[in-house]
Amino acid sequence: MSDSREAATSRTRTALRRSVTAGLGAATVAVALASPAAGAQPNHPACLGQDIRAYAQGGSAFGSFVSGLADGGVGTEIQAHLAGLVPDTSIPNSCND
Repeated sequence: MSDSREAATSRTRTALRRSVTAGLGAATVAVALASPAAGAQPNHPACLGQDIRAYAQGGSAFGSFVSGLADGGVGTEIQAHLAGLVPDTSIPNSCND
């Protein structure tokens, strides 16, 4: 009878250790995911809108700008523009400092 009692105690301890380990792991993941996201502000508010207006007033150059966005992926190009990564030599960019 003593052997079965020891085996039951060992299984209980193993189950308890696994439960505590799983709980700590879940808590660690929850804390890591609960942290606020970080994001940069654009250099100049509304600089993208001002640039789009300037491109449209420029006439045919605006068409090549739009086709360039379509070829390269709009999201990537807009993010680069807002970050000031597009040099003024390729297109005028008021988001550059």
